[in-house]
Amino acid sequence: MGILVIGARVFPNADGWLDPAEIYKPARYGRCVAPRTEGSRTGWWQVTAPDGHVGSLDPSVHSIVEHEDGTITVSPSLDFSKRTPGAWHGWLRHGVFESV
Repeated sequence: MGILVIGARVFPNADGWLDPAEIYKPARYGRCVAPRTEGSRTGWWQVTAPDGHVGSLDPSVHSIVEHEDGTITVSPSLDFSKRTPGAWHGWLRHGVFESV
């Protein structure tokens, strides 16, 4: 079992955008719902890993389950090390980040 970090969900503002000051904090996730993002990759869930690496979830790759309590589970794993060697790699399950 890897290191566990409880994540925090960031909700969009009145215009549907995620506040950068919140979503870019480590172990955060949120979904932008601004009309301009519909149908684009950037309109999906955005994630900041516990080590601060930022990315968006690609619906052609990731399956996202939103739970009743507002947390999410993502599969397959989130691998930020593909772009940056040594970056965080792990799971996001029920809002908890677990490193591989």
